Order: sequence, then C-alpha cells, then structure tokens
Amino acid sequence: MYYVYDTKVKPTTSIHQIFLMISSKNVEKIYDVLDIEDIISDFVTLKKRGSNLIGLCPFHDEKTPSFSVSPSKGIFKCFGCGKGGNAIHFLMEHENFTYPEALKYVAARYNIHIEEETLSEEQQEVEKERQSLYIVSEFAKRFFSEQLFDTGEGQSVGLDYFKNRGYTKEIIDKFDLGYAPRSGSGLKRAALRAGHEAERLKKLGLLNSRESDFFRRRVMFTIHNLSGKAVGFAGRILGVDKKSPKYINSPESDIYNKSRILYGIYQARKAMRREERCFLVEGYTDVISMHQAGIENTVAVSGTSLTPGQIALIKRFANHVTLIFDGDTAGIKAASRSVDLLLEQEVNAYIVLLEEGEDPDSAVKSLGKEDFLTYVDEKAMDFLDFKIQSTPGAQSDDPFQRTKAVREIVSSLGLIRDQMNRSYYIRKTADIFKLDESIVVSEVNKVIKDKVWKEKGRQQRQARRKNLNTQETDTSSSAISGIEEATSPKDSVVQKDYHQELALVELLLRYGNELMEDHSPVYEFVFSNLEDVYEELSDPLVLKVLNHMRESIADMGKIDMQGLIAHPSKEVGQLVVNLLTDEYTYSENWEERWNIVLQNQPPPEQNFAKEAEEVVISLKLRKVRSVIQRQAAEIKAVQQEKPNEVNDMLEIYLELKELEKVLASQLRTIVYG
Repeated sequence: MYYVYDTKVKPTTSIHQIFLMISSKNVEKIYDVLDIEDIISDFVTLKKRGSNLIGLCPFHDEKTPSFSVSPSKGIFKCFGCGKGGNAIHFLMEHENFTYPEALKYVAARYNIHIEEETLSEEQQEVEKERQSLYIVSEFAKRFFSEQLFDTGEGQSVGLDYFKNRGYTKEIIDKFDLGYAPRSGSGLKRAALRAGHEAERLKKLGLLNSRESDFFRRRVMFTIHNLSGKAVGFAGRILGVDKKSPKYINSPESDIYNKSRILYGIYQARKAMRREERCFLVEGYTDVISMHQAGIENTVAVSGTSLTPGQIALIKRFANHVTLIFDGDTAGIKAASRSVDLLLEQEVNAYIVLLEEGEDPDSAVKSLGKEDFLTYVDEKAMDFLDFKIQSTPGAQSDDPFQRTKAVREIVSSLGLIRDQMNRSYYIRKTADIFKLDESIVVSEVNKVIKDKVWKEKGRQQRQARRKNLNTQETDTSSSAISGIEEATSPKDSVVQKDYHQELALVELLLRYGNELMEDHSPVYEFVFSNLEDVYEELSDPLVLKVLNHMRESIADMGKIDMQGLIAHPSKEVGQLVVNLLTDEYTYSENWEERWNIVLQNQPPPEQNFAKEAEEVVISLKLRKVRSVIQRQAAEIKAVQQEKPNEVNDMLEIYLELKELEKVLASQLRTIVYG
C-alpha cells in the first residue's frame, strides 16, 4: 500500500530512501490512525454539509467556502484553487513539510513511536511475507462470503441463520459475514487453484494439522484490523454438538495479534470519535445487532480478555467506555478485571450489568435504539459503585468481610493515576464504609508504592536483557527532499482520447471493486476487455494509475484506492482526488420533498455495470479507429514501393473495420437499448 519494497523504484529515488528510513509497519500504523477531519480541523474551521465537510480554503483567499473534506474517502479538495489530496498531502502543502516530516507530525500527534532504520534484505522478506498473508486472508474472506450467498448449502444453512437473527444484507456486507462449508477442503482447493500456498493457509490457521480446512459448517465472522483488512476469523457452530466448541477462532499470526485488535473497531472508529464514547460488549453478535440498531460506537474483545493494547486502541477514538456485560458470575468477573485495566489506562469507565438471561444482542432488539440507550444511561455505574455491588463482603455486616472488600477496592483506587480523580474516590470510599479518610489514603499509598517498585524492577530486568541480547548498530541517515514528482505531457495527447482514458480511470476508482451481474469484479471485466488495446493507451499519467491498479489487484485482490491517493507521485494522487470528488451532489431528500425527478435513469452507483460496458467499448472503439487510421496510412505508403505486402495489410485492415462495426453496434445497443 505504501510502496515500501517496490523493486521498480530505483534506490536513488527519494521515496525509496524514505521507506528505508520509516518502515512499512510504522507507515501502516500512521495511516491506520490518522483521521483527515481531525488533522485538517487544526487548521481550518469545518462545517457539516451532507456527508462532507466544508470550510474556507487555507491555500487561497475566498469569502465563500469551496474547500471540501470527505471523511469517508479520506480526501480534501478545493474547487476554487484545485488543490486536493489526503491528510498527508494537506500537511505537506499547508506546513511546507516533506513527506517524512508529515508522517512524523501525524505519528507525534497520535503517540506513534517511529524507529528510523535501514531494513536488511531479511527484514524486507519478512515484510513481504506479511503482505502475502494479508492477501491470503482477504481471499478467505471472499471465499466465505461467496459460500454464504452463492451456494445452496450456504444459503439454506448460513444465510438462514443470519436472517433468523434479523440481519440485513447491508449489515452482513458491512461485517463481511460468511459461511464455511461442510466439506473439509473447499477453502484449501479454492486457494491452491488461485495460486496461494498451503503453508500460508496454515500460518493463518485456515488449515488444521491434517491440512484440512479448520473452519467447517460454521457461520463466519471476519475480524478486521483498524485499516479494514481481514486478519482473522471466528466460526460459530450451527446446531447442538457437545463435542465441538460453540466458537472457534483463528490463532495469532504475523498479521493477527489478538491483544491489539477489537472486533468491530474498523466499523466503529468514526462513531466512537464522533460520540466520544465507546460501548464495549462481549460477543460478535452483540456488536452486529447494536450496529444494525444504529449504535455504531460498539466493539467487542475478540477471543481474549480485555488487554492494555486494546484499551490503547479505544483511547485513540474515545476516552469514555461503557461496559455492557451479562449479569452472571462470568460477566461480573470479566467486568471487574476490565474496569481495573481501564482505570490504569486513565479511561473513564462505566458498567452496565444486564438482567439474567439478557445480552446486548437480545436487549437492543427488544427495546430498540432509543429505549436501549435510555436503559444503559439509567443502569450505568461508575467503577466504585460497581465494585461495591459486585465485591463479596462489601455490603456485609461482618467487619472481617467488609475489611477484605475494602482492601480489594483500595487496590483498584491505587490504579488511578490522576491525583484529583483518585482523591475524589478515596473520599467517597471513606464515606461509604465510614472510615477515616487518612486510613484509606495510607492504604492507597501502599498500593501505589508497591506498584512503582514492581515497575522499576521490571524495567531493570528489561534493561539487563537488552544489554545482553542487543548489538549496537549504526544506521545511516540521509536528507530527503520530498516526494518524486511526475509530469504528464498532455500537449502530445489527443484531447478526446485523454478524456476517454480519464473516464476509464474514474470508473475503476469509483466502482472497480464492485461486482458485475456474473459476480466478477468490474476491474476484471475492464482489464480483460482492454487487453488487446492496452498498449494504445496514450497518457503517461493515466497509464501510471492503471499500472498501479493492476499491481494492487495482483497483490491484494482489489484496487487499492488509498494507496493511489497516497502515491509518491503528487500528480497521481492529485488526479485520483480530482476524479473522486464531486463538486455538486443531489440532496438525498430532494425528490421526496419537492416531488421533482432529478434523473431519468438510475444513479451511477446503481448503474455501474452498464457504465462499465459503455466506457470500455467506447474507449476500445476509439483505439481501434486509431489503429485503422495508422493501418490506412501504412498501406498508402507501401502501395507504390512494396505492392506485394499490400494484400496482407489490407486483410488486417478489413478485419479491423469489421471489429469497428461490431463495437459500434454494441455501443449503440448499450446507449440506446
């Protein structure tokens, strides 16, 4: 995605040097967390307009806002001066940063530590292997989805299960739900046919020790990382089978660290930032049902107890967490442990324990969004009230039991780092248990002191291990001036060809990853149909974009739009932003409100298959006509000197003319029906 190890990039170019300095893992982290609205809001006052944000452009003087930010696409565009790009491009333009300086600015803002180093060939191979695992994982996600929607078994077993839970097609697609078939080798066979290695399937836990499919006859839940890539899976068994666990999960791998991923974080991150609040639940179906109800700032731990790494992930987007757990013994125990971790990480924690037999999935379905949120607000306890309610002996008349309970509560108070916050809860604890406040302070100080000594000991042991195992290495650094810039010699390009080629690029950017009626992606239809005239494409900038698309399809199985926006060539990124940005959009409610029909045909997002056919055939027709013109000129040139060659050339010419007729007929059929 970030051109770290592209062997086509010469070692002398600045972009290659940049990524020798900043590893792809660091760059991935930066792109994962950066929020274009958050970054640009530091410099521009933005106001909501539909799904976008607008403001006065910082790059030229204007009185009427023409500067637009699209959070969903991660891009900005000024319709006044024409500047556009992603958040990194904005910082480079506004702050006069080089590319690495902009990356470091974002890293500092989100507390991401960057290690600048030259990676060895071995390290580069490790990184390439990680990227290959992402590709295999994405393939498995698509396989499970196809099994769910396109097979009789998947529809009758898996899809029926999801429909019975009330899940819509939209929510199934949003969370990439799927189905693993009964067959023990369906995924393996499909992956091997597609050219993937069995060893990588095993690394991801998709094959078991007998090299059969690990997931069988289970509905599948895809686990995404923060950037939306599939990194793992959970499979739920259908029916009753006492020999098999209800859920089985992917093991950890080079791309899946359970302690640093939350189920639903990719889908929830924007709502978490907007609401400044996160709902933390226990199950996959809890998350999905709450999202479907419109409560999108909801995540769950995936196959593990809550960890500091997961809390750090939450804190990037929200500092208020409400735990919504089952009210049984297991739920109370999990909530108690989670609360202590949240306190330690300076997160404001509230706890809701549901009635016996209820979970968030069933509760939100029975109550609906508004009543459920009201219920949560009424039932929410701060950590101290929760501890008093849930700690054995806290409400006992037995002094020994109460003392034991107080000590347990005091151990939690010692985790609170903020002195004012800690002082408030110390005073509240003393009042509730009718204790002298100084006694509670003394006990809390003991807990803090013990914690400090333990941390100091841990750091000393870590330092000793580092001294034993680490060798000093010198890393060379070099000044990097900026990003490679490419220019497009538009003067030498026929204008009509250029615009048709742009139309092709725009189609692929907007709908390339969508599926045609035969379930093949649009990009497959486009590139397969243009293969014979691909060399006729004339604009260098268009070719650069299309070649990048083909590479990302080969590597990732899809067009990597964000990779294009972040392309090292400024002109590529600018072209992509321009083609993705609409200056004017129809109001969603216009037709309904005023009874005025704005369009007499389906909008592009519903009509992309027809548009793809029209763009491809139109461009192909134009390129064939160009070849015909050249062929006619060559025939005329050799007619006098080499008459014996004319017949062969004429035969080719006539074949081209016949192809021209066929394409023209197809185009008329598409346009006029």
